[in-house]
Amino acid sequence: MLDETTWRELFTTVGEHSRDQRRRRARQLLALDLVRPYLTRTPAPEDSVAAWFAPAVASRLSRAGLATLDDLKQQVVMRGIRWYRLARGIGPTTARRLTAWLIEAAPTLGVIASAALVPRRVASHEELASLRPAAVMVAPLEALQLPLACDGRNGHNRPPPGTTSRTSAQNDLAAIQAWLTVHGPAGSATWKTYRCHAERLLLWAVFAQGKALSDLTVEDCAAFLDFLANPQPAERWVGPRGVPRFRYDWRPFAGPLSSASIRQSYTVVSSLCRWLVDAQYLRYNPFALVPKPKSARTRIQVSRSFTKSQWAFLQRYAAELPDDDPRSARLQFMLRFAYATGLRIAEQARAAVGQLVHQDHPEDPRGSWSLVFVGKGTLEREVHVSHAVMQALTRYLKRRGLGDDIGRLHPATPLIGRVKADGKAGNISAGQLHAIYKGFFKDTAHAMEKDDPVSAQRLAKASAHWLRHSFGNHAVAHGVALDVVQSQLGHASLATTSVYVHAETGRRAQELERTGLF
Repeated sequence: MLDETTWRELFTTVGEHSRDQRRRRARQLLALDLVRPYLTRTPAPEDSVAAWFAPAVASRLSRAGLATLDDLKQQVVMRGIRWYRLARGIGPTTARRLTAWLIEAAPTLGVIASAALVPRRVASHEELASLRPAAVMVAPLEALQLPLACDGRNGHNRPPPGTTSRTSAQNDLAAIQAWLTVHGPAGSATWKTYRCHAERLLLWAVFAQGKALSDLTVEDCAAFLDFLANPQPAERWVGPRGVPRFRYDWRPFAGPLSSASIRQSYTVVSSLCRWLVDAQYLRYNPFALVPKPKSARTRIQVSRSFTKSQWAFLQRYAAELPDDDPRSARLQFMLRFAYATGLRIAEQARAAVGQLVHQDHPEDPRGSWSLVFVGKGTLEREVHVSHAVMQALTRYLKRRGLGDDIGRLHPATPLIGRVKADGKAGNISAGQLHAIYKGFFKDTAHAMEKDDPVSAQRLAKASAHWLRHSFGNHAVAHGVALDVVQSQLGHASLATTSVYVHAETGRRAQELERTGLF
């Protein structure tokens, strides 16, 4: 900050030989008196942005709802270095200068966590969350600090002193992290599910019950299951779905859990406590005496699939997309690949060239292709990839500038790649795939709206999983053996796959009834 003396020196006119110069100097000193309050003061959170920034910048910030310095700081904390996308007319250069100013004013405005200053693509959400200062609050495991009274060191469910533990964990947070370590790989869908349920249990125990996880009783466990059905108060526990873990508005719930999700949570946390007993970290499993929640048996919603005519329309629409757009080539391959293999969206995102396996076939000189990978439940799966899909893949890889010889590519090359401005290859996440599919289905719904409004409404609701159900329905309708469909879809039980038979039976009934002959 410039002091008043410095400001006066800046306004002083060299030489005072004329009356005009003296008048000009008087006006300048008068202007200085008007801004005097701001020369010696420091910014405060409640200050208006208009008091500190140029009118044009302040106006744009205010229109975006950032009326005070605290509003601006909170957006930087929550959204990171790309916060400026919220404020129309604020570009990256101005945003960097404003962020630097906020950092300089940290003594009075508060420190901005390091996680907010790291580009999102440089580190994972977990790494960014770990950059948050550890705090005693509802926070992700990576940024959680347990209060000493509830950290579990002296929990009543801990073994007596002198017991040899099989884990080096000294508190409940470290014990959960040890459990997660052996249930890897870290970052997999299963691992994230385990972390989610264990995280909720630990946070609820500490911040709702005021207890350590190592102090939970059977009654507490029953209360936890009730809490899952209605996590209150909502402002503490519930937040929008998809908020990154490094943001301070992250919450462990997106809303009440369904009966099936509560049942799954019971399974996971009971397994956690059982493991901790085996590791001699806990004396007993408090969930062992709590009955497993009952859940209505849910069937696969096979109705969430495309009819053959809708599938044909999707293919035609995709084929008419601009040829010069690399996103069109990607989408065309994605549709064919997902429909022909029945893969889940997470499996599509992880599919890589190194997972393709070619095998000789006695009745086909071309042999056969399979995609071999570890799927749901950490079970190895082998999915058949047709020659038509392999030809489509070769064309798509060539469009990506990777050539048409799959054998010469790096094994980690993703089958579905990101479209990057620099032309380099990049992995694509399941979330990005989901957004691409949803956008495409909405576009096709709009194109179909005039000719077939009913089908258009269905397409607007479609997601990537509809392609998986479409594979099951269409395969059974064409007489593919049920065990083949089961293997391709990766169902653990043939009974699960049989729902597609029921769907086909229902279609036959409709067709026979429609004829009026029987």
